[in-house]
This record gives sequence, structure tokens and C-alpha cells, in this order.
Amino acid sequence: MKPSRAAVIDLGTNTFHLLIMEWEGMQFRILEKLQIPVKIGKGTFHSLMISEEAFARGIEAIKKFKSLLDSYAISNVEIYGTSTFRNAKNGPHFATEAENIIGKPIRTISGEEEAELIFTGVKNAVPLGDSPHLIMDIGGGSVEFIIGNNRSIFWMKSYEIGAARLIDRFPGTDPMINDKINKVEKFLEAELIELWEQTSNYNVKTLVGASGSFESLGKMERNIFNLEKKAQYTLHHEIDYYHFEHIYQQIISATQQEIANFPGIPAFRVEMISMAVVMIHYVLKRTQIHKITTSDYALKEGVMLRLMETYANNKERIENNPVKGS
Repeated sequence: MKPSRAAVIDLGTNTFHLLIMEWEGMQFRILEKLQIPVKIGKGTFHSLMISEEAFARGIEAIKKFKSLLDSYAISNVEIYGTSTFRNAKNGPHFATEAENIIGKPIRTISGEEEAELIFTGVKNAVPLGDSPHLIMDIGGGSVEFIIGNNRSIFWMKSYEIGAARLIDRFPGTDPMINDKINKVEKFLEAELIELWEQTSNYNVKTLVGASGSFESLGKMERNIFNLEKKAQYTLHHEIDYYHFEHIYQQIISATQQEIANFPGIPAFRVEMISMAVVMIHYVLKRTQIHKITTSDYALKEGVMLRLMETYANNKERIENNPVKGS
């Protein structure tokens, strides 16, 4: 029997992601991963409209995805729209055009469902154990926080304060200056009151960063501190707290032009990485967490794992209840 194949498309505010994989049972391998920096949310946060330029960039990305899907003969495709599609007035219009190209429906998911899918991905990449961990996923439009262990979610919330939104709210200055950082931290302090309460209630000691900016920070650490030879490939990596402090200072002190030359930071993350590390730094400082782990899996892997589980359950049900011949 041939392995099953499927694809997941994550339409993020800053980047569109495509993941293609095949599996047998619950064992899978990734055939293709593609990230396209669309910046579809750029300029939408005040107007609540996807601009013509961003709309066009998004459609071009969808066409590239369609071409790749066809090359792998993929018909099973799950497509999810997140923060921008929850908020932009013309998000449904974009979804309709994209559906006409891909031939599959686009689901705009709530922040809560987004958080659940992120948790599904993370718990399959990180050995969470019995202790509560704080999971953080920084997007362009929203940030998801989940407190959970290897069995269940204790608390979760999606905040529409992604890195691109904060850049829009606190513009100017390159590199970051203390006055701007102080304003961002004051804003986060007020916005995340419930988070501070919940991390205290559950006595959280570890921050798990889901892919994205955390992945870049991990690559920077391994390069700067010459850890590449020691690193063995796993789906999770621990970032030394003091290494993070060093990297934080390096990033906020640099211009975007300088950051573009930093190892481990892809071009499409240069614009947002400074704001992302300010958020991470403040969350660590405010919660007194000193252990940082990164997860290679996030939303799209969470979708794929659920898809595999559903497929396995359906197969088992059919095998246990065969249709009797007449």
C-alpha cells in the first residue's frame, strides 16, 4: 500500500507556509516545506483592509503553492487563515480567490483553535512531562500563549498583538531605543494581565517557543557560541538563558541592515525580529522564567498530526466494521 500524502497551508499575517508530507500509520516524513514572505497584514491594522499590493503578493504565493501541490499530485489539502483573515474586511474576498486557484476551501480559525493546534504540534516535538509549561507562538498579527503539560491544556489565550501589529503601533527608531522598548513593555504589562496571573497560578518554570522567531534565536545561539558541532538534530532545542540575554542585547542594538547579516535570521524575519525579542525578553523578565526551549513544530504540524490521527481512526473503524456483502 502506498503511503498517504497531504498538505497543510498556513496563511499567516507575515508569511504563508506550505507543508507537504506522506505517512504510514503515525510515522511520517516531510516532502516539502515552503515559506513565502507575503506580509499580507502590512497596513491592515488601522484600515482593516488587505491592501492591493499585499493581496497581489498573497495570490502569487497561492499560485506557487498550487504548482507545487500539482507536482506532488496532492489532493488532500488543509488551508487555514489566521489573524489577518479574522480581522480584515476583505479577507473573505481573498479566501474566495485563493479557493478558486487551489480548489479547496480556506478555513479562518479562531485564536483559540489556533492555540490548540499549536499545542498539538508542540507536545509532539517537546517532552513536556507532567509540569506546566508556557508555550508562546509569535505571529505577525497575533501571539498565542498556552499553559499545558504532555496531557492537556490548562489555560490558553490568543492576543492580537503580533510583532507586525506592535511595529505598526510603535513605529520609528532603527535600532530600537530604550524609550520605545519601555513603551512596548508598558503596553504588554497592561495587555497580558491574565497571562501574569495564570503563569503564577501554575508556577510555570519553562518557556517553550514555537518555531518562527525562536527557531532563528536557536540558530543564532548555535552559531555565535560555536554549538553547531555539539548539536544533534532533535525537534526541540534548549537556549541558554544567558546566551539569550546576549543575543537580545545584540539584536536591539543593531539596525535592520546589520540584523540582515546576523547568522540564523532569514530575510523575511529581519523586520520583525527586534520586536519579537522585546516581547520574549519581557515575558521572561515578568514571569521570572529562566529556561527556554524551542519547538520545531507549531500550527501546521499540529494540523498534520490531527489529520493523521483522524485518518488512522477512520481506517480502524472501517476495518473493525466491514460492510457485509448482500
